[in-house]
Amino acid sequence: MSCDQSAELSCQLIVSAGEALIRAHALLLQPAPQNLDRACSTLSIAIVQVRDLQKILTVSPSGDLTAAVVGLRKEIGAISGLLEHAASYHANLLQNMIAASASDVPQTSANAPVRRLSLVA
Repeated sequence: MSCDQSAELSCQLIVSAGEALIRAHALLLQPAPQNLDRACSTLSIAIVQVRDLQKILTVSPSGDLTAAVVGLRKEIGAISGLLEHAASYHANLLQNMIAASASDVPQTSANAPVRRLSLVA
């Protein structure tokens, strides 16, 4: 593969990965179940493209590609922050639900107070 072919392929991978990351970022900002599924698929595409890019760029990217690679890193950082926030939110939600369910244990027949009603005829 010549330098020109390598640079062109690198540019294509950067553009494709960048577009996939931007789509995933937008989907994660509206975390409906369907959007989360789509974001996972889109992130999988971006991961493959970044891995392919890493194989091509075994050394530091040229000056032309450096800005694009920095842009990819920023987008990956933003997505990482969103995913970490979502994970923290859901972990806290789960803990609160467990705590709430433990304090609101309904009384069953085994631990319910006995009430007696007598009717005098």
